[in-house]
Amino acid sequence: MKLSLFWKLMLSFALVVAIGLGAIIVIANQITNQELMSYMMGQDQGMMMGSGMGQGQGAMHGPSQMQQRTLDRINQAVLIGGGVALLAALVIGFVVFRAITHPIDQLSHAAHSLARGDLSARVATTAQPSRLGDDELTELGATFNVMADSLQKAEALRRDMTADIAHELRTPLAVMRGNLEAMLDGVYPPDAEHLQPVLNQVHLLTRLVEDLRTLALAEAGQLPLTKRPIDLGRLIETTLASFQAEAATQRVTLTAASIDSLPAIEIDPDRVQQTIGILIANALRHTPGDGSINIRLRRDNAQAIIEVADSGAGIPPDDLPHVFERFYRADKSRSRESGGSGLGLAIARSIVQAHGGTIGATSELGKGTLIQFTLPIKSDKATG
Repeated sequence: MKLSLFWKLMLSFALVVAIGLGAIIVIANQITNQELMSYMMGQDQGMMMGSGMGQGQGAMHGPSQMQQRTLDRINQAVLIGGGVALLAALVIGFVVFRAITHPIDQLSHAAHSLARGDLSARVATTAQPSRLGDDELTELGATFNVMADSLQKAEALRRDMTADIAHELRTPLAVMRGNLEAMLDGVYPPDAEHLQPVLNQVHLLTRLVEDLRTLALAEAGQLPLTKRPIDLGRLIETTLASFQAEAATQRVTLTAASIDSLPAIEIDPDRVQQTIGILIANALRHTPGDGSINIRLRRDNAQAIIEVADSGAGIPPDDLPHVFERFYRADKSRSRESGGSGLGLAIARSIVQAHGGTIGATSELGKGTLIQFTLPIKSDKATG
């Protein structure tokens, strides 16, 4: 049974009233019928005497001893009942209000700690639920803990990202500084041969900054998407053609196949092409010579499914859950020039999610990796 805080207070109030009334009834029942009859008979006799002798004389006679004793018993019952009700109110009020103020105090303390920067502050929760069920304060404490967990994770991600960015910037800046200082000191001549490495590092920094910008916009939900009906099969073929020369150089076979007939899909073609390009480039980096990369397009109900499968070395099971995280690379031995910035798959995931789709990866060591993403089909208009 789950009771809200309102009903818990109402039941407590009703319990206090019931205890008070019960005490009055119990004490009042101790007054015997004989005492009540004597009291009533005394009242009747007083009224008769008062009518016979005049109101003034009747009024001079006070209540008899029996009447007085009966009145005292009634007053005693009221006083004892009131005292029991007051004691019950204090006891029940202490228990109930303590149960209310204790979680509020905990919540206030945790909130102050969180405001001071202690992101590990949490509201203590009981291991066993109350017999009356959780109330609004319990739910508020649980919600506070969820919020604190989110803040702590966000802060950890922010720190990791700051450290990763600093690490990514350090190497190209060091190369540029070393080459430029060498040319200024006359160690290297300022010719094309020695300027080219500097230019390469500038391109690397430019790509890193642009990737970070794209990722930041996507994660903030502000990535601009210019959607229009697109033949997804033709878009894949166009993207594939731009990688054929690189694949031929690496002796890797690139193929594409469309299994199902698909309608035109409302997507941002540039962003989706960027996603497919990221997956192909990533597959090329991990596929050895004489290997193959296959792209397959199919339909599953209201979704278009794009699969990019390679025959590379595969991804270790421990690394697989993290491949879509920022700056994560399963092969730690690769340099940034050959291994990418570590942002590609994170960007691909953000673009797919911005379209309302999903992305995931499966892999088997020694046999290759399959990355699959979906895009919703919102139009059944056939492509011409």
